[in-house]
Amino acid sequence: MFVRPSAYQAQIQGVRKMGSLQKSSYTIPLPNGAVVKNGIVTWTSQGKKRTGKLSGEDRVFCESEFWIAKYTDENGKVRTVSTKTKDRNAANRILAKLETEVERIRAGVATREELVSAVASKSPIAEILEKYRIKMIAERLSKSHIHGVFQQITDLFAVCQIGTLANIDRNKIEKWIATEVQSGIKTPRTINAYLISTKTFLNWCVENGYIASNPLKKIKKLNEEIGRKKHRRSLTEEELERLFDAARKRKYRKKNKAEEHILIYQLLVGTGLRSTELSLVTPSQFDFKRSRFTVLAATTKNKRPDVLPIRSELIGKLQKWIEERGIASNERIFTYDKNSIRRSFYADLAAAGIERKSPDGRSIDVHSLRRTFGTMLARAGVPLTTTQRLMRHSTPELTAKLYIDVEPIDMMQAVEKLPTFGGG
Repeated sequence: MFVRPSAYQAQIQGVRKMGSLQKSSYTIPLPNGAVVKNGIVTWTSQGKKRTGKLSGEDRVFCESEFWIAKYTDENGKVRTVSTKTKDRNAANRILAKLETEVERIRAGVATREELVSAVASKSPIAEILEKYRIKMIAERLSKSHIHGVFQQITDLFAVCQIGTLANIDRNKIEKWIATEVQSGIKTPRTINAYLISTKTFLNWCVENGYIASNPLKKIKKLNEEIGRKKHRRSLTEEELERLFDAARKRKYRKKNKAEEHILIYQLLVGTGLRSTELSLVTPSQFDFKRSRFTVLAATTKNKRPDVLPIRSELIGKLQKWIEERGIASNERIFTYDKNSIRRSFYADLAAAGIERKSPDGRSIDVHSLRRTFGTMLARAGVPLTTTQRLMRHSTPELTAKLYIDVEPIDMMQAVEKLPTFGGG
């Protein structure tokens, strides 16, 4: 008995009828050293033997090595896709798979996004990571940042034996976190850094349709205060004066080094710049008339530019330093690196009689000068949000938590400001 096909079946039959395999053709100039015999041209290119048909006197007709699948998608648009195979049977199987996907979409069984996600989730994760790396390069992130993020993600996936997006398992990641916490080798802050890098990568995968959702979304960060290896403290004004005096008196191999180090310390504690940021500044970043300086995005931790004020007395010292040495506008003002400034700072601390580690376990290093900047602003009554802006932090909570020291004497002064009540 004859049964009239439904409209859907007719559509599917039409799709199957239109599906075909072909090879793209093109012509090229006759290669040097080519051999022509009975209209067939043979030559070697990049170490491989090539063949084609002679077309005219000096052209060669060629076909691509791989089969191309031509089919109509669910929207009625003709698509051509390379099967990436030279085998016709294998190419036919790929074409059949493409047509089956169209049938499923038209039947409402799946969406194109779901099918793309399913394929991508089974692809080697290294391929997806390479696309993510290219995306970070396009955003002009620093090489060191890209390398660090890439290393964290690949290390985590390697340890957890994750080869594709499809086999990312929350339990595997949580087991890794538990193991690292128990070993004590990595601090909670380092573990969080691994987790943040991986979560950010997976969020990007969701945005680009590689996976439907982030499997690590609900994993919470660790409390970084527990197990923190380094607790910095700020320096007091009296300690700063002793530091400057020790640097002024200490003997250096090179002339003017004492003056340079004092100016570096003053700028670090007077601007809140990180030592790496200060080491890269040039005179062109300073507006000496309006006492401002521009922090370039390429040199900052958060990769954002900013314009900040600087005390007129301090910028005057810097201008004098630049003029006396004839430093060009695009030249670095200081030539130190993180190792040399650290060694000098520790030597000056020792000369000043300032212990690098307090009895309460808190320590002092070059970055403590940035913390001192935030603490002095707080003690001067500067609002927390303003201090946050000056320190270029993402939130006021970060500023208050990590970069401001509140000593018992500060708390005592605060409560003394309360009014007398209850009749004395």
